[in-house]
Amino acid sequence: MCWKVVTRVALSSALAVGLVAATLAGSASAFRAEVIPHTTDFDVCHFEAGDVPGVNVDFPAACTIVITSNGHVEIAAHGQLPAGYSLESTIIGQLPCFDFGNGRVVATRSGQVSATCHATLP
Repeated sequence: MCWKVVTRVALSSALAVGLVAATLAGSASAFRAEVIPHTTDFDVCHFEAGDVPGVNVDFPAACTIVITSNGHVEIAAHGQLPAGYSLESTIIGQLPCFDFGNGRVVATRSGQVSATCHATLP
């Protein structure tokens, strides 16, 4: 879910994670992997309007972000549908991650939303 946190879960702009990932990629080169555990900072991680069909507002997510030294980015995002939104059935779909990756979003009837993103920084 920074998730476009699979979300269009990219962290902000394809969610804000695009910027965070690009920034952290430079520091990740000295390490095997850079891990940003369970961030709930809305500027870094959220679902955008349209990530879940029929949900036309942005809503918060909690993300774990892993950036390897070779520029591979993995994002796992989790959230809850905003108040007033519900689904008749579980939705499973694809979404863009940044402009150079792909992801998957799952939203359940109970309102749980999860997304994963896999991308390689250019």
